[in-house]
Amino acid sequence: MVNVLRTTSALAIVAASFGFADAGSFKCTGINYNIRAGPDWAPANEKCKPASQIASELALLKGVTDTIRLYSLTDCDQANAVVPAAIEAGLKIELGMWVDSSASSFETEKAAFKTLLDTGIVQSEHIVGIHVSSEAVYRKDITVDVAISHLEEIRTLCKANSGAAGIPLTIADIGDTYSAYPQLIEAVDYVSANYFPFWEKTDIDVAADSFYKRFSALVATASTYNKEVIIGETGWASDGVGAGASPATAANAAKFFYNFYTLATEKKLTYYYFSAFDEPWKLPTLEANETVEAYFGLFTHEGVLKDAIAAKFDNATSSSVDGSNSGTTTLVGSTTTTDGDNATPNETTSDDATQDVTTSGDVEDNTSTSMTTTQSHNDCAM
Repeated sequence: MVNVLRTTSALAIVAASFGFADAGSFKCTGINYNIRAGPDWAPANEKCKPASQIASELALLKGVTDTIRLYSLTDCDQANAVVPAAIEAGLKIELGMWVDSSASSFETEKAAFKTLLDTGIVQSEHIVGIHVSSEAVYRKDITVDVAISHLEEIRTLCKANSGAAGIPLTIADIGDTYSAYPQLIEAVDYVSANYFPFWEKTDIDVAADSFYKRFSALVATASTYNKEVIIGETGWASDGVGAGASPATAANAAKFFYNFYTLATEKKLTYYYFSAFDEPWKLPTLEANETVEAYFGLFTHEGVLKDAIAAKFDNATSSSVDGSNSGTTTLVGSTTTTDGDNATPNETTSDDATQDVTTSGDVEDNTSTSMTTTQSHNDCAM
């Protein structure tokens, strides 16, 4: 884990009451990761991160999560550049296949997956899930029927491979897409839904609650199909400008992450936070008035945990020590186990991408208005 407080171990016991595994530290169930370092037109040595940087970043991420989520097997050859390195680092992986409006995009990803299968590295002990396309239906790059057809093609390949036969498959898209097309819920092994209050201009003070209300409505629907819902993406930019977004500030990004993390730990949600690192390489590809996409990382592009996030966890633990907890940070209903000075929360991990998500009791409102337009991330080609 990343310890962002760096004080005496005695505070670990205090932090345990908040559900944090160590004083001022956090451990996400999953984080989205990308090895892009430059735009499409950049030369190969500038477009993709080198192996040494990938290894360093994966080692860093192992301190804050046990599972990473990829968007593509072919972009920057992630099938070979990331998958073995992640396994070596002790991380599990949700594989992704990037599909766009080009018919060749899926075929290229499928070919890379077949090659990866042949290596024998695709085993359920390492690969917790596979999402076939990411928001491609939302972007109208493909139809629902095509998305399901792609999924079934990958399912056929998995079934023919003893190591991959038990790996659950999904289609990643925004929550509204799943609500509008329940046949997607029926087709997947688990629902992978993206939710961004940031793109809905939601007030930061109610953003986490707004997320959960919308999420709960989809959980209720998916439960009728006996399917779990996993959050494929959620996050908040710490800088930049965006006409269709909430204010992107370091304080807001830290507040959303902290509040979301607290909520997710309390409710035992499985999620992949967006994202691991800032991506300043995107700036030349973005309009001058739409730059927030470069600043969604928990860490800077240099691998430093953002100060506001560190301070948020620091302040929460300090408030507990001072006896001034306002009640907003306590994880109601969470439990901890302690071993000496070390305490770990009884929270969901990503060892199984289809872990249960509460569908009753914790869901207080199963009705929701339709989500407003959600920004689509193009994390593979820009």
